[in-house]
Amino acid sequence: MKPFFSLIIFLIFSNYYSAHKAKFRVEKFGNVKTFFRSQFNFGDKTIESQEMKIHIIGKLSEIIADRLNFKDTLMIEYEKDYFLQKIKILENNNSNYKVLGLRDGGVMKSNENGLAVRIIDDNIEVIDFLKLVEYSIINKKKLNKSLIPVNYFYNDDNQIPVLANSDDFIRKIIRKQSDLVNEIIKTEVELLNNGFLKTKISWKNGEFVFGFNDVPPNNGNYFKLETEKFTIKDFKYYIENTWNDFFIVFHDSDCFTYFDGREENTSSQKLDENISDFYPFRLNKDKISNKIVIIPFRSDVIYIYRINKKLLQKIE
Repeated sequence: MKPFFSLIIFLIFSNYYSAHKAKFRVEKFGNVKTFFRSQFNFGDKTIESQEMKIHIIGKLSEIIADRLNFKDTLMIEYEKDYFLQKIKILENNNSNYKVLGLRDGGVMKSNENGLAVRIIDDNIEVIDFLKLVEYSIINKKKLNKSLIPVNYFYNDDNQIPVLANSDDFIRKIIRKQSDLVNEIIKTEVELLNNGFLKTKISWKNGEFVFGFNDVPPNNGNYFKLETEKFTIKDFKYYIENTWNDFFIVFHDSDCFTYFDGREENTSSQKLDENISDFYPFRLNKDKISNKIVIIPFRSDVIYIYRINKKLLQKIE
């Protein structure tokens, strides 16, 4: 392999030594608190959809709580994990953290206050989660009666007893239509805005919208930026470059869309690779003569994507 490409691989993979640390995100939206944890932590330019979803859920749950006149604390906890046992808990009179302790085989003491919706799973859906929030608020007085004892395996050999909801109970809730949820998902939630002429992301009505900020500052003369938008219902993760002028959006482990706001450049590509479902691809910092370099984890190959030709080349 040419020294140029070897250097790129070295610089990119030098970041992986810190990538194994878990990623946490804690936010507050009025009386709604959210906790997110994931083993997926590859810096602020590579973001998985699940992290963005929990932010959306927090913002819209605040609206649900207000509409239903719920004034106590609502705790929303979600841990994304491929390996832990899946679990869902709708709980009254305990808005303390719980998911955080389960990983280590502990259950934190109840604070005897508020409500909680807690999930450990490899994926969540915004609309389904909001239905669980609405149900929990409306049925808070009888909520704990639906909890059943579950032996929770926090590793291969050890377990602890936990009160949780059955899969059938959760399915019955999310199968029902909700007029309130259908109304509030029409609210646009901004997820990223890097400023004028730079990348931005929002979510509305069940879709992520990737685009560019074409609203100029109040003072000064600016040209009008004519750009397209890229919408997708769900995705695995996106990668953004250093200058915030294009996205690589991975639909799943081996399929991505290149998007820079120009319709003629937007293209989806399939990678010919034995892809790890956990580790993302890495991207060189910027374009190189209208090309980008995409590198899989722990591999001796790289991919060169020629933007204007929409051509993906594998180099071994």
